[in-house]
Amino acid sequence: MKTGTRVLSRLADKRVVILHTIFGALIFYLLFHPLTMIVYWYEFNKEPLTFSSFLNVLSHRTEHSFSYKMLEMSFIFSIMGGVTGLIFGLYKQNSKKLNKHIQLLNKDLLKLINQGENQFIELKSSVRYDFRQKTTNLDLEVVIAKTLAGFMNAKGGKLIIGVNDNKEILGLEKDFRTLKQQNTDGFEQKIYELISKYIGKEYCFYCTVYFHQLDKKTICVIAIDEVDEPVYLTKGKDTIFYIRTGNSTKPLTIKEAFHYIKMEKKS
Repeated sequence: MKTGTRVLSRLADKRVVILHTIFGALIFYLLFHPLTMIVYWYEFNKEPLTFSSFLNVLSHRTEHSFSYKMLEMSFIFSIMGGVTGLIFGLYKQNSKKLNKHIQLLNKDLLKLINQGENQFIELKSSVRYDFRQKTTNLDLEVVIAKTLAGFMNAKGGKLIIGVNDNKEILGLEKDFRTLKQQNTDGFEQKIYELISKYIGKEYCFYCTVYFHQLDKKTICVIAIDEVDEPVYLTKGKDTIFYIRTGNSTKPLTIKEAFHYIKMEKKS
């Protein structure tokens, strides 16, 4: 069944491209070619433009454009139209595939959100905006950095920002307002700034930032890779080792961290 569906889908995609190519060729041949002949006529003959003269020129030039003498020009216009139609057909085909891909990604994201928090998934409402205090709270940045460090020290995972603990989609719009660059670019830059500030610039390469649209709201997903060496969070004079355990991120004492790192090297 899946093979048959794929074949039908490919045939449908080819059909869209072929139809656009044919339609483009016909439009250029039947419309643009005669119009070009009319424009050239008025340009070279300098004939006053009146309604009656226009009808005569329209009739004469249209008939001439489809004559045997203009066969070469007709062929050129048809080729131009076909190429234009082909480009539009391919663009429409790719746009359709892209939309399907985005829909699948959004479905997968909804599944992850509905699973709730676990060893590999963490949900956060925001990076800077405090929904309780209804103002900017920079302490939330440290919470984000802790979560990222915890995932790096464990098996990796995904941090989804813009969704609260109740799986309610809040979006990033209020977070955007706390940034100098109030869009996804500014938000992504802020994420990497936090990693550089609290964890280290070299660990930016272990995090990939994506943005999705759910319920007409922007959601951020950070995919975090596992790091082979211990990752520490630095806040002021404090250096702390965080680890992801279950559905939470916890700090370890020096003794616990040493034991964990030692056990990880053995495994």
